Amino acid sequence: MTLADAAKQHKMYKYGKLTGDVKTAYECFETYADLDKTNITTRSNQIKAKYYKAFYISGGLVKSPPNKDKIVAELFKEVADDEADELPDAKVRYGDCLYDGKGVEKNVSEALKYFEKAAEDGHKVAMYNVGNMYYNGIGCTKDIEKAKYYMKLAAYSDYEPAITFYKTHNL
Repeated sequence: MTLADAAKQHKMYKYGKLTGDVKTAYECFETYADLDKTNITTRSNQIKAKYYKAFYISGGLVKSPPNKDKIVAELFKEVADDEADELPDAKVRYGDCLYDGKGVEKNVSEALKYFEKAAEDGHKVAMYNVGNMYYNGIGCTKDIEKAKYYMKLAAYSDYEPAITFYKTHNL
């Protein structure tokens, strides 16, 4: 199975449940994730595969390996830090690892940096997370103006929790 075929299997849902061939797709993601990264095309495929591998492990879609949280955090970090910057969701997921101390040492100020990078890429959950952190002074100095800015961006992106937050806190 090619990486593109595996990604298609990953996107197959029926009634809110993943219906694609998860097992084969994961095996493909795992194989691509372990490839030699000698050229740019292979590197791009490898990064995508690492993201999906971490996604499947973290989501319980495959049998969990020992040290699951550490493996997931390492994979999401590598994808989040990749200079091609193709998958902003990896920044959010690695930020979550840092925020919760899951697989890595808890570091909310570092989590904020990853959330901000993803927010710059237009990720609405990241915008909400950043707004919430600035509003409450989590990992940073409380900054209501920055909180408003990020919450407004998330609300304009139709992210319901941000809309509710914005209304509830009269921003």
